Amino acid sequence: MYVSGPCRSANPSYDRSMRRFYFAAVLLFALSITSGHAATISGIVVPETYNVNGQTLRLNGAGLRTLTIFQVSIYVAALYVLQPSHDAETIQAEPGAKVIVLHFLHDASKAQVEAEFRKGEQLNCGKGECDPADVPDFERLIAASPAVKVGDTSTYIYTPNRVRVLANDRQIGDFTDADLSRRLLIGFIGPHPPSESLRDALLGVK
Repeated sequence: MYVSGPCRSANPSYDRSMRRFYFAAVLLFALSITSGHAATISGIVVPETYNVNGQTLRLNGAGLRTLTIFQVSIYVAALYVLQPSHDAETIQAEPGAKVIVLHFLHDASKAQVEAEFRKGEQLNCGKGECDPADVPDFERLIAASPAVKVGDTSTYIYTPNRVRVLANDRQIGDFTDADLSRRLLIGFIGPHPPSESLRDALLGVK
């Protein structure tokens, strides 16, 4: 039988409980359909999802990268994965696609961009941790990486045994090097990230 209006029970407390339940359900539904973005960080709107090869990746975490004692804001980074996790090793081991997007808040010359790559290389490979076979592709990546301006983006798309790199959504590198792909991801969420606070934010633990 179709009922066009609410029915009252003989138990007032039951009615109050049901009204609270329906209100909470409606509120959650409203939030789910109106929340178009996961976060806004330093004016950058970070979407909840990223599509790769027909797959929808979910935002794992996002955070701000700063430099110098003056805490100059350099970029907002966002990590997208198939199965969100707070554990870096779990994310690395997941065979599905992963994406890191950098939204730049500060200009940087090509020399400054290269210096950041070199710093990351020294931190993560300075004691022989990386495969020497990665070097040619790493050097090609550095050579292809342009200077950046406020509003530019860099995107790293990790798929099994491969990493594609985009500058403002234009591909500048496509490397079928499993170790390089892994190392570029570890550079953000591994033991020697650009900053511990950024790593924690990407892992969704801060």
